[in-house]
Amino acid sequence: SQLIKKLPDMLNAEIVMGTITNLEDAVTWLGYTYLYVRMKENPRLYGIPVDEEDSDPKLFQRRADMIHSAAVMLDKAQLIRYDRRTGGFQVTPLGR
Repeated sequence: SQLIKKLPDMLNAEIVMGTITNLEDAVTWLGYTYLYVRMKENPRLYGIPVDEEDSDPKLFQRRADMIHSAAVMLDKAQLIRYDRRTGGFQVTPLGR
């Protein structure tokens, strides 16, 4: 899916708009995307092992890991501030 490559950009846009303010919001948002539908329909294509699918059928941890990785990239680029302790996101002037 192209969304995986564009996830940091899309996440930044949602943070700038104020739609997403923290990791939990972002994981929920990702659950509404077509990427999530595709991951559920064809988990092996996305590298999701059977045991992970069985233990986490809604792929919550996988989505959290994807968002965390995107947020770390945005934080390193100084587009957002990502508080890893609280999961909070804060937009920066550069990220606008």
